Amino acid sequence: MSNPVTGHSADYIAELKKRLNSHRKWVNGVRGGINADLSFYDMSQLPLAGVALRNAKLVGASFAGSNLSKADLKATVLMMADLEGANLSGADLLGADLRGACLNGANLAEANLAGADLRTGSLGAVSTKRQPLSAMPLSRRTELVDANLSRAILVGSNLGNCDLTGAELVDADLSGADLTGAILVSTDLSGATLKNTTLAGALLCGALLDEETIADMARHGINPEGNLVPLGERLFELLSLHQDWLDSEGRTGQRLELDLADLSGAPLGEVDLSAAKIQRCNLRNANLSGTNLMMADLSYCNLTGADLRGANLSGCSLRRVNLTRATLLDSILLSVQVAASDRAWPTNLQYARLNDADLRCRSADGVILRFADMTGAKVNMALMKGSDTSGAKMPTTRVPAAV
Repeated sequence: MSNPVTGHSADYIAELKKRLNSHRKWVNGVRGGINADLSFYDMSQLPLAGVALRNAKLVGASFAGSNLSKADLKATVLMMADLEGANLSGADLLGADLRGACLNGANLAEANLAGADLRTGSLGAVSTKRQPLSAMPLSRRTELVDANLSRAILVGSNLGNCDLTGAELVDADLSGADLTGAILVSTDLSGATLKNTTLAGALLCGALLDEETIADMARHGINPEGNLVPLGERLFELLSLHQDWLDSEGRTGQRLELDLADLSGAPLGEVDLSAAKIQRCNLRNANLSGTNLMMADLSYCNLTGADLRGANLSGCSLRRVNLTRATLLDSILLSVQVAASDRAWPTNLQYARLNDADLRCRSADGVILRFADMTGAKVNMALMKGSDTSGAKMPTTRVPAAV
């Protein structure tokens, strides 16, 4: 019978314990120990804090949701492993092979990843007891979306082409690390050490950088807001197709779906962008006044200085967006009732940067402001009443509702 929490049977857990114990003996030089090969094993949702897996082979293994805090994972082969949502805080991943691993939402705070390899990983034909021979090659970018890497040691690590969208690298040491082609959109790099770090071709739109770091990048010809592709006249064609999609209820036209596009200064005022998916885009200083963004997804976008006066943001996902100095005066942030469901879909501003923004909205209901930074923002009771502000940095003053 399977454990209701982990989903693993008692026999399976017993086998894993036996193999882990044998590997621990091998690590400690005890007679009878065997270097473990647990490739493609399912070790998800398990309490593995402090586990000794140094030099183990864990290709394609799943540790999703597992507790690996303070684990010894030095030189471990974790290529293509699934570590989504895993707790790796304080873990030692010195020299680990993490090519193609999925670390979305993982907690790597204070982890040691010095010399780790996090490039895009590829597997050809593989054969293990848990995985049949496959001639089909598998390639995957290493993903660390929303991962917590605060104070992590990444000295000399290879993070080429890694996806670090929305990741927290606060006070991390990236000295000598290779971030060539990495996606650092909306990534928090405040306090990070970037001495001799390679950033050629990296995408840094909306990243939080110290002024000293920005100045140093400028001296090396790196523009943090550069490298995204402008749409030009193509934007208006896509907007027309989206309007047809809305008017026909999806029968004709095409939903607007943009990723990593440059829309800075775009004239989008009074446009119906409801249900559009516009992620990781540069919307700096864009005109979105009076725009309908109901149920749209603008996660990880840079909206610094954007004009959202009177915009309808009801049910809109604005997770980890940068709205520094933006104006949301007289905007609407209501929850939206999802069809055929009792669930209400609130406006989501979780982890958003709202520094010095004008948030005096016209009406709001149950807005998610968890861990948002509202330092210096103008807010009113219309926004704050009933909002979830747990972990948020609050503004010092509140002002009356806009009239």
